[in-house]
Amino acid sequence: MRNIIFILLILFVPIGCETSNKPNNLIGKKQMENIIFDILILNGINTNSLMNEVEVIGDEFIFERYSIDSLQFYESEIYYSKRPRDHYEIYSNVKKRINKVIDTLSIN
Repeated sequence: MRNIIFILLILFVPIGCETSNKPNNLIGKKQMENIIFDILILNGINTNSLMNEVEVIGDEFIFERYSIDSLQFYESEIYYSKRPRDHYEIYSNVKKRINKVIDTLSIN
């Protein structure tokens, strides 16, 4: 009897380990990368001292641009954060893109 319980536990425990289900409105990895890139660029502009006279643009602008809402973005971010490889891929691509922009702006 103990062996049967042990075997059943081994069979069903891996099924229970998948705690995060894919949201119905999951944002694709490439679009997620684009959204995060735009948010980071926008945040950089908004913190720049040259923007003192200009109205600060919020993340809502980005959400509207991509026809998403904050909940959809949040759920997608949570989903990818529970998948380290996907999350790393998204953020490393964003980092590469930001570094490209920095390189094009650098004065030699």
